[in-house]
Amino acid sequence: MRKVFIYRVLLFVLSVGCLAGCSGSGSSSALPATQAWETPVLIEADNTYGGYFPQIAMNASGDAVAVWLQDDITNTNNVWSNRYTAATGLWGTPELIETYNTNGAAPKVAIDASGNAIAVWSHYDGTRENIWSNRYDASTGHWGTAALIEIDDSGDASNAEIAMDASGNAVVVWYNFILARNMSDIWSNRYNASTGSWGPAELIENDDTGHAYGAHVAIDVSGNAVAVWAQSDGTRYNICSNHYSTTTSHWGTATLIETDNSGDATNAKVAMDASGNAVAVWTQSDGTRNNIWSNRYTGSMESWGTATLIEADNTESAYSPQIAMDSSGNAVAVWRQDDGTRENIWSNRYTAATGIWGTATLIETGTTGSASNPQIAMDASGNAVAIWLRNDGIRNNVWSNSCTASTGLWGTATLIETDNSGSASNAHVAMDATGKALAVWQQYDGTLNNIWSNTFK
Repeated sequence: MRKVFIYRVLLFVLSVGCLAGCSGSGSSSALPATQAWETPVLIEADNTYGGYFPQIAMNASGDAVAVWLQDDITNTNNVWSNRYTAATGLWGTPELIETYNTNGAAPKVAIDASGNAIAVWSHYDGTRENIWSNRYDASTGHWGTAALIEIDDSGDASNAEIAMDASGNAVVVWYNFILARNMSDIWSNRYNASTGSWGPAELIENDDTGHAYGAHVAIDVSGNAVAVWAQSDGTRYNICSNHYSTTTSHWGTATLIETDNSGDATNAKVAMDASGNAVAVWTQSDGTRNNIWSNRYTGSMESWGTATLIEADNTESAYSPQIAMDSSGNAVAVWRQDDGTRENIWSNRYTAATGIWGTATLIETGTTGSASNPQIAMDASGNAVAIWLRNDGIRNNVWSNSCTASTGLWGTATLIETDNSGSASNAHVAMDATGKALAVWQQYDGTLNNIWSNTFK
């Protein structure tokens, strides 16, 4: 009898923990009970050279664009793309979107409500790395001509990130390393959809005490943007932020958004809601282990709140946080957490109605090997889909779990690809307004890496 009682108590505690971790804000919208992952499909057809580092963006209507790097005969990395059409539920034909015959790196992509997309990447020209871009025009069904969007030849520009509003305006951030100063800075450029042109690149932080790197950016429906990055003060790395206002058409002044001086803060990510509010997450060392922290930006006040610890596991370190936000300001964070034996994927949820984070929740229970590379996407109603890699003792596979806003429950972790030829890696996920999601990843077939996708609907 005592064992039965304890078992029931444990079930209750686990249920409460999950509700705290992923409950919605009273929305009646829910993921359909029959929603599931389908069969993976190959979205690039080059069987001679490998594909790497896929990224995907999806708009509210379910149209999506993926980009990746593809080797060629000269062992040069080129940027390719493919488009998913919601009306047909099919991917198109892969397309080379740049013809600059030197190595490209780290492509990223964003999409607007009409299906127009912008891709950005860094290109090595033989002397230095620069940031390039190309735009997909949904009305013509074609990509344009790749264009250089920064012209600073004093150093290497790399690791570009992009965000795009529903009207097609975009903001790109990157870091620029200046060899002569032995210093790296954060720069930005903005694409104006009404003029169809990029502006001049702009320095958005001017702290020369130490290096700045790892910039990430989010944008609201009006085109206001928030960027976050790690900034060294000469002793440790801190998390800083800046805000782009469409009212002034300028960036503001860089701001420190955490004040913990115990150790380095890095790996900052940010997401924004429809009203211009933002939530940032990052990894923070306390001198012993790494923890996951967060802060919230209030758009109406143009100010950050107080940094908050969102996981309380002191067994080992936590890493690789990611964040997504719905239109009402609810947010879901995921990260990988070391339990002393292996790394697992955890999540927590910020509820806009209460203004507080819930309790961190374990969203997968694999025991064969460590999990890594967590990614998260969220629809307009607060439903969320997470994906990650898990090692089965031989190879890495892609797994997923989903959280329904109306019930506040995570489901059961699901394997979304069954190719055992080799490891999967570099998985990424995006979601539309109604709960449909698309995942992309690179998969080794024993000879080369290919780009695959799966649909959750």
